[in-house]
Amino acid sequence: MDEQQVLHPAVRGLKVICRCNNVKYRTIERAICDGARTLAGIAARTSATTGHCGGSCTPEVQQMLADLAPHAAPPPAAAPSSAKPDVWWVRKK
Repeated sequence: MDEQQVLHPAVRGLKVICRCNNVKYRTIERAICDGARTLAGIAARTSATTGHCGGSCTPEVQQMLADLAPHAAPPPAAAPSSAKPDVWWVRKK
């Protein structure tokens, strides 16, 4: 298959990116959407790039990060521990 050919999203999602650990494109895509923004984050969530081959899929995963991370929603920011929410079920009278 020619790499320049654009794959249908359903077919692209089934493409195996990490052959050693059988990690598919869709799994890595979900990890990025869920907040993994580094190679180490992808490895921790999916085990991609951690196979016995030494990470031959690393360039492809890095390209996915470059393509998808800017478009993914940023992970939700944690509220400061000292902040007290002003909601009716927590508010003190």
